[in-house]
Amino acid sequence: MKRKLIRIMYVVTPVMLVLLLALNVFTILKVKALEESAGGDETEDVAQENDVTIGGEYVIKATTQISDAYKSGNTSNLSDKDKETLNMAKSVLDEIITDGMSDYEKELAVYKWMTANIGFDSGSMTVVPDDDSKPVDNPNGVLKNHEAVCVGYATTFRLFMQMLGIDCMVVHDSYLSHSWDLVKLDGQWYHTDIYSDAGSSTGNFSHFNLNDEMMNSQEWNTDFFPAADGYEYNYAYMNRTQCKDVYTIPEQMRAALDARQGVVSLDFGKDISDDIYNLADTIMNSVENTVVFNAGYGVSFSWSWLEAGDDNVFCVYINYEKTEDPDVDPGVTDEIQQKIDDAVNKAFGDFGGGDFTANDRETIIGGTSSVARIA
Repeated sequence: MKRKLIRIMYVVTPVMLVLLLALNVFTILKVKALEESAGGDETEDVAQENDVTIGGEYVIKATTQISDAYKSGNTSNLSDKDKETLNMAKSVLDEIITDGMSDYEKELAVYKWMTANIGFDSGSMTVVPDDDSKPVDNPNGVLKNHEAVCVGYATTFRLFMQMLGIDCMVVHDSYLSHSWDLVKLDGQWYHTDIYSDAGSSTGNFSHFNLNDEMMNSQEWNTDFFPAADGYEYNYAYMNRTQCKDVYTIPEQMRAALDARQGVVSLDFGKDISDDIYNLADTIMNSVENTVVFNAGYGVSFSWSWLEAGDDNVFCVYINYEKTEDPDVDPGVTDEIQQKIDDAVNKAFGDFGGGDFTANDRETIIGGTSSVARIA
């Protein structure tokens, strides 16, 4: 029996929930305004890759003139802006690409660099920016400001791939609201949506090298864009470990959290029973309840089954909440701060069953009321 996606569920902390709701409301209002300015007419999908407008505002533009100049070494026909883009992109590749890498390893290096260094534009979870003065939809602006909307992620990733001689296309959904990439490895196409993985503090590979079936949250023109039916270069599949005991899932999840891994993929072999299939889901529900709801740990999970040849792989993706160390200047010496902490502890030490420290103070100032950790 062919296994389908059993569950994709993201659990957010209260702080994350408030942020997501606020951003989604902003997006709805912005899109509505765009529709009204266009007279309320719906935009129809088009069977082409470039010169397609996403979200009524961002146009997918070709950058082959830059990648061709990189490969030929001739930049005489490039504009000053394109030359600047080429130099920034070349600097990244010089840093992350080494001799002897396979195409997959090159793609993985670019993915890791982009998820670590390119952030969401804070104005929207989809395509609307908060600062119109910063271009976030093209490689020049993305590489310069390190912020992007989906079009910026997709076109920048495609530029890197084409500079490396790897076939890549920017895909848009049928509703012209989102874009991502198709990349070709060893004759097979794979979907890679870096934008959807970039919300985590580290990319969790949940949208890295998926086939059409795995990319089931989107709709696109399958008559125009090539089919993606491989699984060999899917990250979870390539990094799977054999598993014979479903009850080892909790300890493997704990180890992954301690190491801040983005994915745990467990291969249960060829023929698995419905008991294993259902137990894995039940176990992950318990892990989720313990880690997210009880411990308050800043993560969310999604999980699914991947059927790859004779392998049934249980894939758990971990999304770590992005946090930044608060820049707190207490304005006092460590000695004075210790006296302050001692005074606070004397008055409030019985609150919450523990001492109040300078570290707690910085955490609270930084906007987080819980310092819970997995013990």
